[in-house]
Amino acid sequence: MPTPILIIRWAGIIPILVALLILGACDKPVVPRSLATLSDAERREKFEDDLNLVRRYDDGLRQTLLYAKGRPDLFVKSEEIQLTPRQKSELRAIWQTVLDYMRALDGIKGYWRDFHKFGVLQERRAHVEAFTAGYAAWLTQYRHGLEFVDLSVPSAAMEKLLDERSRSHEIPAGSFGLLKWNVINVKAVTRLMGSHQYWKTLLPALADYDCAQSGACSWAQTTIETHHDSSKALLKARGAVDFGYNAFDIARDMSFDAWFPLQAGVALWMGDTKIRRLHEHLVSPEQLAVMLPLLQPGDVIVARHNWYLSNVGLPGFWPHAELYLGSPTELAAFFDDAEVKGYFEATHGVPDLPTFLRQTHPDVYKEYETPLDDHPRRVMEAISEGVVLNSLERAAGADYVGVMRPRQTKLDKALAVVRAFELYGLPYDFNFDFTTDDTLVCTELVYKSWRASKSRGGLGLDTANVMGRVTLPANDIVRQFDVTCDDDDAPLEFVYFIDGREKQKTAVVGTKDEFRKSWERPKWDPLQQ
Repeated sequence: MPTPILIIRWAGIIPILVALLILGACDKPVVPRSLATLSDAERREKFEDDLNLVRRYDDGLRQTLLYAKGRPDLFVKSEEIQLTPRQKSELRAIWQTVLDYMRALDGIKGYWRDFHKFGVLQERRAHVEAFTAGYAAWLTQYRHGLEFVDLSVPSAAMEKLLDERSRSHEIPAGSFGLLKWNVINVKAVTRLMGSHQYWKTLLPALADYDCAQSGACSWAQTTIETHHDSSKALLKARGAVDFGYNAFDIARDMSFDAWFPLQAGVALWMGDTKIRRLHEHLVSPEQLAVMLPLLQPGDVIVARHNWYLSNVGLPGFWPHAELYLGSPTELAAFFDDAEVKGYFEATHGVPDLPTFLRQTHPDVYKEYETPLDDHPRRVMEAISEGVVLNSLERAAGADYVGVMRPRQTKLDKALAVVRAFELYGLPYDFNFDFTTDDTLVCTELVYKSWRASKSRGGLGLDTANVMGRVTLPANDIVRQFDVTCDDDDAPLEFVYFIDGREKQKTAVVGTKDEFRKSWERPKWDPLQQ
């Protein structure tokens, strides 16, 4: 017989509405500083941005759980689990990915958690949008969290294994217990039922604010209903127990608390990224100016923003990689080389690389020649908007920046640039899957630009299998550099490292040895300096 969970009596749901109307009719509430500082336009922009992130994390969790469900060899509901060390590592990698998405959703929830401090009458749009953003994040956590718990219980042995600390996977002790508590305790399920009733009262207001015209808001509206219904079905399959509740407590307690607390304030800072640190990085423009003369076309740049939730779902400290081109003038000067010119003359009938790029990719080269914010475009990278040409000031405007140089000929570097131009404009691959060619993740741009062929040498970077996907985390590029950089035939050599100091709100020039070991730093603990 299934273990009873609960069924909720709906008596008392009306007081939620009454209580919130009273809150809105009183003196104007104090809004948290992170929200109070936003103009209406900024808040709406962040509302859209955060819903797009929730959508991305929802898809990531869905795919992760789909993969997990296809691995009954790992998720064994038995009290006699005998997994090999490799199987345990695979199991923890899945749990690490789920936990990664859950922490990212915690960051979004944390930003909007005090939605109720926007007066429901005086600041109705702010109230409605703040609740919608936080609720979408919370419900995404809840639905997928419940599915993961169902995969793992009842099995005390499996729960014990998932609850163990794993330094290599950045899994703290007791983390699975936190997930289980946050989806099946009485208070959590009460919130699931009661919050949805309140959500229904906001739908007319969302319609008034043209939610249907926004892809992100429209997605959230549909997904909230889907996740709520799916969660109810999962709970119903487990059984039920009858209990009462105070409706006002649901409204008061629906504050989107973090499920997986990190260091004090980290989740809120993560949610506050676009406002707090949009134009404020630990690496200064002056430091980039010092680094600039040391760079060459073909260099591989890795970058990290402490509070940006980029590449959630992939492990490691370094989340992003880019390909350095130099400005058009710098590119032409660097490849003013007899071997390079001879190749393009013999193979394509043009005098040099810039002429070849202008002829084969005229629109891309025209954009390449067009400054961005009064800065030359020197970097090609794959970001959420797709594969773009960016300035160094934007691409490396970060909290940590490392540069590695391929030990290849100038001709090989020229052909890597050609390949990068061929990839320009492709959409971003939010699934981080290298087997597809119609979308690209950031490291895939670097990997495919520098992949060896019959006509040119390459870096020979090893891809990894992450839950059935062939991919290459940026952190793994640095790891491979660390492992091979002392070899005579090492594919990459060290160029430069600017190391952030979050506590001091600054950055310093780091050493080669410091850069080598940077890949070992924890992803979710950027305050280590």
